[in-house]
Amino acid sequence: MHSLYKIPLFFAKLLYPCKIYGKENIPKGSAVLVCNHFHAVDCVYVAMAYNSDISFLAKKELFKKKGVSKLLKSLGGIPIDRNNPDMKTMLSLMKILKDGHKLTVFPEGTRNRTGTNELQPIKGGAIIFAVKTKTPIVPMMILKKARLFVRNKMIIGKPFTLDEFYDKKLTDEEIENLAKVVSDKMKKQQKILLDKVKRKKWLY
Repeated sequence: MHSLYKIPLFFAKLLYPCKIYGKENIPKGSAVLVCNHFHAVDCVYVAMAYNSDISFLAKKELFKKKGVSKLLKSLGGIPIDRNNPDMKTMLSLMKILKDGHKLTVFPEGTRNRTGTNELQPIKGGAIIFAVKTKTPIVPMMILKKARLFVRNKMIIGKPFTLDEFYDKKLTDEEIENLAKVVSDKMKKQQKILLDKVKRKKWLY
């Protein structure tokens, strides 16, 4: 882990503490980490879960301010045009996976601003990355929107593959169906997390 990664992450842990369940489920080698999205700090929670260099997608608008851009890039942020991603960026993202690294995708496509923790409909980008690079997918769920000095919670599920679709050109219908599979895996982890939270409250 390089020093640029350690320094901001150290302070982030103090500012936005998070209890993380299931760190052991993150596999060695490449993986597509899919997570729900409430706040810009969500990428920091993922970085806390995986104690090494990691890459994640962030909308290009976040990189306009020099200070924020430097912080995001130090944590592994990669700017992307959500409305019109260029082929060069897409190929570089797939290269990250082919080289054995991990890529975080927030598949809802934007932050959840509904005021609830309900998972929003997910996009197919993470599925395409995983299938084309023959990479496992790791479902992750954050309990709620990040708040300064308030402890949040996150859960990481076991990795799964879509290997029956490897070396196959996906149709739009297949991508839509696989998006539901991924969504269901994420919602299952959310239920487990909510059950854990309820049990903790009951104990106290």
